[in-house]
Amino acid sequence: MYLLAVGLTYKHTPVKLREKTAIAENQLLTINQQLNLEKSILENIILSTCNRTEIFAVVDQIHTGKYYIKHFLAKTFQLSMEQLEPYLEFYENQAAVNHYFRLICGLDSMVVGETQILGQMRGSFLTAQSAGTTGTIFNHLFPDLIHFAKEMHTQYRINDHSSSLSQSALQIAKDKLGSLHDKRIFILGAGEMSELLVKNLQNFQVGEVHLFNRTLSKIENFAKEISVPCYTHALADFYQEVAQADVVISALGVNQPYIIKKQLAQPLAEKNGQLLLIDLGVPRNVDAHCTLIEGVTLCDIDQMNQLIQVNQQARLQSVTLIEAEISKAVTDFFQWENQLGIIPLVKELRLQTLAAEEAAMASLLRKLPDLKEREIKVIRKHMKSIVNQTLRTPIKEIKEMAIQEDAQHDIAVVKRIFGLEKIEEGKTEDEN
Repeated sequence: MYLLAVGLTYKHTPVKLREKTAIAENQLLTINQQLNLEKSILENIILSTCNRTEIFAVVDQIHTGKYYIKHFLAKTFQLSMEQLEPYLEFYENQAAVNHYFRLICGLDSMVVGETQILGQMRGSFLTAQSAGTTGTIFNHLFPDLIHFAKEMHTQYRINDHSSSLSQSALQIAKDKLGSLHDKRIFILGAGEMSELLVKNLQNFQVGEVHLFNRTLSKIENFAKEISVPCYTHALADFYQEVAQADVVISALGVNQPYIIKKQLAQPLAEKNGQLLLIDLGVPRNVDAHCTLIEGVTLCDIDQMNQLIQVNQQARLQSVTLIEAEISKAVTDFFQWENQLGIIPLVKELRLQTLAAEEAAMASLLRKLPDLKEREIKVIRKHMKSIVNQTLRTPIKEIKEMAIQEDAQHDIAVVKRIFGLEKIEEGKTEDEN
């Protein structure tokens, strides 16, 4: 058995193609089942998000599995191989398992360390289980992945270390206000920074989001990307609405401040509470004199950059530590997988010794027919104890052999010693 990851991700695939290869949640179970009918596919899980569509698979042959997965994707999404193949990413065996761990921990996400991917992968696993497309490998691996990712987020808190302006802006808002779950966040602009702000909102529990821009069509697309209540407004309406805001984040492309004290003071005159202004614009979007208004606090891009510099080092350290933990986890998984191969051997060894025990007991009862029931129970108990003690060390050593480089040779020797080659080949002593 071999493990694969095959997919299209934001790293190499343009959004137009990602849109064509996205799978709706209500279609996922059916597509899982269809994929499992393909040649070479033993198990499969499909992950489909706005940033990626990936197939995780257990296959009986690497090249055959890759071939049929590629053609399944092309057929499912009605694409030619020429359209699809240049963007496909492949991971095999150890690289595939390493990819699973990195992915679920958020290390391969657009926003490094984000936690949303953990829930998405868990959902994909549960769907595949419902579809009947997981088996021994994934039913063992994916619960371990989920548990591992939760531990990493708890231990290293990588998502707390903001490494971009957009993340830092939201983190500062959270730090200053304590919580954003009941707060109204205003975002001004429709450029790349505003888009990143909207994407990063997925990792912050906020009450409402209000988007402002001169062209509504641009921010209407942004609004579709988040699950929290989101409203779009013309930029000209900002001063009419600003009294409702708790946080205003401005990322407008303007040559002079758009938010100025004179215009801001009037709508805030009767506002109770604080207003946090976060200026991500260069040139600046917010007039520094706005802080003279009671209750108004201003954070500018220089303060954001200071936070980023502090957090980048912390994030890099967290990533390095998590990667070391992943390396150990991948090794542990393959040790477990290697030991799967010796399960039939251990089972046959136990059956062989059990048969010898039963034969010896039957012989003893024939020779000592007057044994009482209690005496028979005592003898059985001690015989079983002798067998278990005798098997304990050989089974332990067999399991150790299974994870060594020369495992096949050593296990073959064990089979010869115990006469298990013939049993595995379907032969018995009587047949010879």
